Amino acid sequence: MSPGHFDAIQRTRVRDAVRAEALRPAPPEVTALVEAARERFGDAIVAVLYYGSCRQRGTAEGIIDLHVLVDDLDAALGPWGAWWCRLLPPSVFYLETGAGTAGDGTGEEGVAGGHGVTVRGKVAVLSLRQFRRGVSRAAFHSYFWGRYAQPLTIVGAADPEPLVDGLVEAVETLAWRAWPRLGGPAGAVDYWTGALRLSYRAELRPEGHDRPAALVAAYPAYFRATGEAVLATHVGRPTNTARARADWALRGAWGKLLSLLRLLKGLATFEGGLDYVAWKLERHTGRHVEIPPRVRRHPWLYVWPLVWRHWREGSFR
Repeated sequence: MSPGHFDAIQRTRVRDAVRAEALRPAPPEVTALVEAARERFGDAIVAVLYYGSCRQRGTAEGIIDLHVLVDDLDAALGPWGAWWCRLLPPSVFYLETGAGTAGDGTGEEGVAGGHGVTVRGKVAVLSLRQFRRGVSRAAFHSYFWGRYAQPLTIVGAADPEPLVDGLVEAVETLAWRAWPRLGGPAGAVDYWTGALRLSYRAELRPEGHDRPAALVAAYPAYFRATGEAVLATHVGRPTNTARARADWALRGAWGKLLSLLRLLKGLATFEGGLDYVAWKLERHTGRHVEIPPRVRRHPWLYVWPLVWRHWREGSFR
């Protein structure tokens, strides 16, 4: 058994917890958005991963987060879009669609002339190959393995089991990277809160300091089972090492740069991207975010002072 990998007993325990979450039925709003993604990106779609705050809160209010896995970037995005996605994955798009609802019919007009609600999604596209690399130890930054170690739902996969294996590997990779930086976690909750906090700090994110604890509290069975498996696997391994501190410092600096580059790339593909970023910052910080007209006209040129100002004010962490 290679260092840091789960043994057969712990792997089964982690896989059962991951699979229970991954195979939870998706709500109809998410299913409708997945169908809209299939219309947009075609038959190249292998599966869709549903995660994020809407899943945690059990609501479609706001922006639903989806990661779309494709087997052919060129077919899904075209040659130019595929080039950008290979350079800096994932590529993010805005989608919206109608989803029918039961009730008194007072909602917005939905699809097919019926009553429904408008469902909005932030859709990140990446290849299946990028997914496999992103969950592995070959990926230095936590952008993918930090996300995919969290509870999520697999939607529309002909065979979800290989993807479940990938999610288990993400849990394993996060533990391998995070454990040496933590100061000897006292239990599963302590481990996961610390590991998620490290992952969040490695990006520009508007969520508050209490976001990891809230996420762990929302899925107690998942984080208890996977966390106890991590503790059993890594017990006795040194923590808070100099190498780990250096790695996570570099991960944080590199990740914040990548976040800025992804933001700028997204301005070209994410309709209403500036308004989405402003909405998310306001939602998480309680501060009003005004987008000046010149930033809307030339975002690549004038967004930098705006980002810098909100960085200094603490809107990003």
